[in-house]
Amino acid sequence: MIALLAAEAGINVDWAALLVAVVLLALNGFFVAAEFALLAARRSRIEQLAADGNRRAKVALSGVRELTLMLAGAQLGITACSLGLGAVAEPAVAGIIEGILGEAFSLSETARHVIGFTIGLSIVVFLHMVVGEMAPKSWAISDPERSALRLAGPFRLFVNVFRPVIWLLNAVANLVVKAVGVEPQDERAMAHSSQDLILLLDESAGHGDIAEHDHVLLTRSLELSGLTAADAMTIRRDIVAVPAAATAGIAAEAAHRTGRTRVVVHDGDLDHVHGFVHAKDLLRLETGTWQSTEVLSLVRPVMVTPEHHGLENLLLEMRTNRQHIALVVDEHGTVVGLVTLEDVIEELIGDFDDESDAGFGDCQPLDDGSFRMNGTLRIDEFEDCTGVPLPDGEYDTVAGYVIASLDEIPKAGDRVRTGVGEFEVLSMDGYGIDAVVVRLHPPG
Repeated sequence: MIALLAAEAGINVDWAALLVAVVLLALNGFFVAAEFALLAARRSRIEQLAADGNRRAKVALSGVRELTLMLAGAQLGITACSLGLGAVAEPAVAGIIEGILGEAFSLSETARHVIGFTIGLSIVVFLHMVVGEMAPKSWAISDPERSALRLAGPFRLFVNVFRPVIWLLNAVANLVVKAVGVEPQDERAMAHSSQDLILLLDESAGHGDIAEHDHVLLTRSLELSGLTAADAMTIRRDIVAVPAAATAGIAAEAAHRTGRTRVVVHDGDLDHVHGFVHAKDLLRLETGTWQSTEVLSLVRPVMVTPEHHGLENLLLEMRTNRQHIALVVDEHGTVVGLVTLEDVIEELIGDFDDESDAGFGDCQPLDDGSFRMNGTLRIDEFEDCTGVPLPDGEYDTVAGYVIASLDEIPKAGDRVRTGVGEFEVLSMDGYGIDAVVVRLHPPG
């Protein structure tokens, strides 16, 4: 508009320079949009489109796989266009401003030049920032996949034409990066840790994109990858077992008394296990034969897993082998516990009770605001139940926290006050804490 008014007033206008400036401004916007489109586009979506035969997606995917080189190409294009704008557009615009000032005011040549330069530079910088930078960036990140598909072809062509120059500049930049102790990457890291994904799920649930029950299930699925067999096992002292010399009647009595459908069969102790007997095998026996049938004749093989074996892998192995229980052993080969398929599933979907569950559960809120819980309750489960975390320490369970706080093996009735609250030992099972009552400190 200014140029047209100046031309009508008889002021000399360098139309060629202005045309070049418009082209450079458009090219600058192109390179900015291409850069942000490649950075913001979801690689999984681009790969899906490429697998479906979309040619533009294949070109875009090749660019994502050479991200460092492509970004270097974008920076080369942006820098060249910016320098070109400064060299061509600013003098052309400043010349128009100087002409207008000369016609309208009686100013010295120096004053007209200074004012024209200042206004011209301001106009060029404004257009460069808004039209050449901000607007293309906003357009690209508003729909990055579509933007990447539209710009991938011409941008890839530019990079291929200037590849030797870009490669040289990128190599020098990599040397600088290595000099400060950072290893350059040719591709953007696409892998996310489970904690990263949990944060994404929390954000999506907060925006209402994921239903609450789906959020809980997906979060528990990701948290499962951080748990081991030892985290979900029934500890050794709570394993229901009978000796190999026992009869089917003794095994049936143990199953009836505990509500367990699977009873471990051992040869003297739990470190020498033959397998387990299933309650339904006992029910198949003829009437009156329980006392004359050795339980060893009914034994089924049992899985054995290390205590640090990942719980998600154990779940897959148990389903593949159609096994519902697995003995957990430590590095010395000592049986430290037993994990059931129900234990693993409860880690995934939360606690549920079936006909074999009895008692008050692992953690139960009481009417007076306190909590009754098993000593074997994990510290993360303690926080889930009470809403209050336990401090970090060399323990994995509430029992371990109580013993660490007392610095001795407690007895029933012992109490200890900590920064969390008061812990009262309700009952002991040998040297182990069986149940405790926790009275939390008031908030604040």
